[in-house]
Amino acid sequence: MAIYLPILSSLILMFSFLPLVKKIRKNRSVSGLSLLMMSFGVAQSSYFIAYNVFFDRLFMMLPFLVTGMLSSLILYYFVRYNACSQQRRQLAMMLGLSVLPFFLLLSPLVAAAELFTWLTFVGLIMSSLRVMPQTYKTIKSKDVANLSVGYFSLQFLAGVVGLSAELNMAQVSVAHLMTFVMILLTNAAQMGCISYYRRRPAVA
Repeated sequence: MAIYLPILSSLILMFSFLPLVKKIRKNRSVSGLSLLMMSFGVAQSSYFIAYNVFFDRLFMMLPFLVTGMLSSLILYYFVRYNACSQQRRQLAMMLGLSVLPFFLLLSPLVAAAELFTWLTFVGLIMSSLRVMPQTYKTIKSKDVANLSVGYFSLQFLAGVVGLSAELNMAQVSVAHLMTFVMILLTNAAQMGCISYYRRRPAVA
């Protein structure tokens, strides 16, 4: 059973993007959505994809490929619908910084296996923290019109499955354990914010 739980968690994570993309396409707006959260999504997906390709784990690469593409699609909608020139520059800078670690492969002093392993830890940290900028933006703007409860609830469910998988491992990783706990806490906090501001909409 423990073998299939990580796959199930990845699939739930993949499908969590669908209600968010649907809402953005319907409203033709991504106002209220955190640019940093989605940039983290693209970056962490890139790191996990690189790791799985390098270690020939192609099956495990597929969910991250899809989530990375969907995160990129949301960033495209951001540029198309809402972004000003300054925000486009910020986006380009953040995405540029996320790919900088790959240039370390050009150095003969850097072992590819070690680099990709460290990048997965960076990806885990991003997974833990990525919802925090969204919660900050939600509290600051009180704009939840383009946010999907389905997205964050499925992310929460993926965290529950991932946590269950980790607890069923022969050797539990403290880093992975804390990552899943943070995913649960941050997504629960964001769902609470959305529910609160939908009950008490901002005064125009």
